[in-house]
Amino acid sequence: MFFLVKTSLHMLTALWMVLKLMLQVTRWKRSLKHCFDRKKESAKPMRKPYLIAVVAMLAAVAGALAAVAVYLRRREQELDEYERLLFGEDDALEAEPAEDAAEETAPAEEPAE
Repeated sequence: MFFLVKTSLHMLTALWMVLKLMLQVTRWKRSLKHCFDRKKESAKPMRKPYLIAVVAMLAAVAGALAAVAVYLRRREQELDEYERLLFGEDDALEAEPAEDAAEETAPAEEPAE
């Protein structure tokens, strides 16, 4: 008789553990179903304030990129001009005597009175 009581207590304990495990599995299943449910918040359309914030952020990024492009273009032009002045001195010296010679050979015009 003692053996029968002891065995039935073990069976009840095992059954209790199986029920607890099944309840936990059911909760996990429900949780996973909720996570992968297509009718959750992400299916709703974006609200207006969020949309406005996203558009404003994209406009700010586009403006910043345009400002950087303009700055780099101007800076490149300045560097090209500086390079011409720095390395183009030989051309400038050769052009000056030619201009002086042209002025000497041309007769000076006097204003008519």
